[in-house]
Amino acid sequence: MNRDTEDLTKRAPSLDRDGRAAYRVVSSGLDVSTTIIEAVTEVADCDRLADECILYDVVDPDALNRLFEDRGVGETGTTGRVVFELYGCRVEVRADGNHVVYEPENCEDSSASAAQSA
Repeated sequence: MNRDTEDLTKRAPSLDRDGRAAYRVVSSGLDVSTTIIEAVTEVADCDRLADECILYDVVDPDALNRLFEDRGVGETGTTGRVVFELYGCRVEVRADGNHVVYEPENCEDSSASAAQSA
């Protein structure tokens, strides 16, 4: 994990899937796309400026932000999710704000994983 960033993720063993460790994404006050990028770089221990870790290659960050933006009191969506792979991590962005990042499939060499669309 990158220790030069805030801890945006917390280990969630009850959510582990397919032999991959799961991490809940802690609310950061940032927009969804920025929060997800920071969380993935933390889980995958990669450089967020690396060419291999570009969210736009997988999903449109502006669309992701609009889809999950706070619409005011009582108007946020509580269902739905977007699932994709980024830098080898499975990412689940959920309308209820309980986002999850799964470690890269090959966590021994996560730097070799590239962003993939799901």
